[in-house]
Amino acid sequence: MVMHKYSVQVGVYTQYFFKVIRDTPGVLIYTICLPLVFLIMNVSSAFFKPLSLTTYTAQVVPYIGWMIFSNCLTTASNVAILREQGYLKQYRTLVVSPAVFLVSQALVSLGIILMTLLLVALLSAITFKLAFLPLLGRLWLTVLLTYLPVTCFGLPLIALALRRKTVDMIGNALALIVVVGTFMLSNMLAVSANNPLLNLVSPIYLVTNVFAMISVGHVSHFMTTYLLSLIVLLVIGGFSYRHIKILPTEGL
Repeated sequence: MVMHKYSVQVGVYTQYFFKVIRDTPGVLIYTICLPLVFLIMNVSSAFFKPLSLTTYTAQVVPYIGWMIFSNCLTTASNVAILREQGYLKQYRTLVVSPAVFLVSQALVSLGIILMTLLLVALLSAITFKLAFLPLLGRLWLTVLLTYLPVTCFGLPLIALALRRKTVDMIGNALALIVVVGTFMLSNMLAVSANNPLLNLVSPIYLVTNVFAMISVGHVSHFMTTYLLSLIVLLVIGGFSYRHIKILPTEGL
């Protein structure tokens, strides 16, 4: 009975949050297309050159990993907005648990990144001569395997008594550190895909390795590392959720 009520509430709030963003089509288009613009800027030198999946994984997928990571961070930011506006406090007695808001926001963000990756697959099919449907399937499967653990990576932000602007600032700084650190390590060191620490501290590295596992690698070689990363990040996410701050934070 409780699970049914929870599922119904998640469905209702997910539809509501989707409606909110659909009612501002300019923001929706901007949110879906902006990551694509950054991808074009970073990989345009490889356009109209046929790429193998191995080369595509090495040159393009890290930027796709950044897209997914940035999208996942918006879940924490959106929950911080709801908290600051008083929604979490106002409606906590009307929902089964605050997880309703968290899961609903995550589903909306997931829908947006799936639409973005549809455009990425189309662009890649045109410019890199890759088969559209198989590539789209690999990208969407990568998202489904990584979205939960990568979202958990950013959930400690909602376990802290921070204003929305502070959450955004920390999230942006975290994204920059992860991006710069990942690309520096990739360029300077021959890092093993099975390195558990790097897969834990760099969502971009985790996403890239999961795509490689699906596309060009042997599943068994990376599966243990993936499962370890999944478990640890789920523990971090669960701990953060148990300490989620409900009341608006004043004076910060």
